[in-house]
Amino acid sequence: MSQGNTPQMCAEPVIARRDLLLGSLLIGTAALSFARLPRTPIVGLTRGAAKDVIPRQIGSWAEVGSPDGIVLPPADERAAAAVYDEQVMRAYANDSSQAIMLLVAYARSQSSMLMVHRPESCYPGAGFTIVSNEAVRISLGPKLSIGGRFLTTKRDTRVEQVLYWTRFGNETPVDWDAQRWSIAGQALHGMIPDGALVRLSIVSPDASRSLSILRKFAAELVRTSGPEGRGLLVGPANV
Repeated sequence: MSQGNTPQMCAEPVIARRDLLLGSLLIGTAALSFARLPRTPIVGLTRGAAKDVIPRQIGSWAEVGSPDGIVLPPADERAAAAVYDEQVMRAYANDSSQAIMLLVAYARSQSSMLMVHRPESCYPGAGFTIVSNEAVRISLGPKLSIGGRFLTTKRDTRVEQVLYWTRFGNETPVDWDAQRWSIAGQALHGMIPDGALVRLSIVSPDASRSLSILRKFAAELVRTSGPEGRGLLVGPANV
């Protein structure tokens, strides 16, 4: 009789130890999850408005007229794009090239809705065909080079060359997948990144020449912007 009771008497401390280990594991997991909750914001534009920190004179380019030719998201995406805190749309020209169109969209609190504003989405929505789309490096200074994308788009007889980059905190992911990993990785490290999209475009059939012009304009844009402007464009760590 006593032998039959032995297994029951031994099972109780085993179950107790199992519960203790499981409880400890759950507490540890909860503590780790809490520790990794995003708590440190990364803000590129800490004061002022985006329109005030983007120069109106950029190297040899000066702001001109109304930027009527700037491609915007189709109507069904504009409501989603309302998550941006600010959008700056301008056109610049100099004596040696066609006008360059600039669009900067900024959100102080990053949102996945920023994805809808990528040119891969809004250009087809505006009736353009994307002829080519490649990842490129953009040199913005002696010690600053970021990832971006260069697109050739076409609608009827209009050929528009587009250079752009997206910034989340201090990172510049070059596609949707890299963007998601960037946001997730920063969140795991306790950071809440802001977000910006910087898009430059020129109407021209010459892709190679246009890319060279747009790269030069991008470098001048960053060089001539003050600290707040550079924080907005490339992130506070790159000012």
